[in-house]
Amino acid sequence: MPKYRPPVTALFVVLSAALLSAACMGSSSPAAPVYYYTLDYAPPAPSRERPLPYVLRVARFTAAPPFNTQRIIYADKGLHRNAYASSHWIAPPGEMLAYSLARDLQQANAFQAVLWPDAALPSTHIVKGWVENFIEEGSAQPAHAAVRLNITLIDAREPDPGARILFQKSYSAQAPCAEKTPAALAGAMSTAAARLSGEIAGDIYSALAQVATAN
Repeated sequence: MPKYRPPVTALFVVLSAALLSAACMGSSSPAAPVYYYTLDYAPPAPSRERPLPYVLRVARFTAAPPFNTQRIIYADKGLHRNAYASSHWIAPPGEMLAYSLARDLQQANAFQAVLWPDAALPSTHIVKGWVENFIEEGSAQPAHAAVRLNITLIDAREPDPGARILFQKSYSAQAPCAEKTPAALAGAMSTAAARLSGEIAGDIYSALAQVATAN
């Protein structure tokens, strides 16, 4: 008498159930919690200058790999790069820096208006950014936060593509970490970002003040 062979479907169901049971038994211990960090620094004081008659929009910044991620990247030796396993940025560096700069430009009260990255209202000028570096230099003594940002100021009213770019400049800053931890890095990165934001805001105002004078 031929031996009974269960249908292939039944074998698949039994195998799937066994694998699921094994997976559940192996994952009895809770997963390690993930901690999220952000940039946090005081906005600048309002400018004493007369507001310029322009509407700025800070576009969402892009970032070079490996900084187009929420993972907190650090360099521990040479060209080696790594990331903290259970600590992340609350948003990718490009988003954090764009929103921080938009807030600072708005608080400075140096322009008719400043629009956030997601704003759909028309603007006279656009600020675009590219994050070149956003890292903990862990091999340095002491460890420090390092950020480098390329900024482009564009005249949105100019039809000639070649004449739309008012300036393009790279900015960089560093700040020491109190200790080699993600929390200390977030504090140091906030200090570095504040320095960059102040420098960028000053250059944008100077460039647009020249445009206003010329017109």
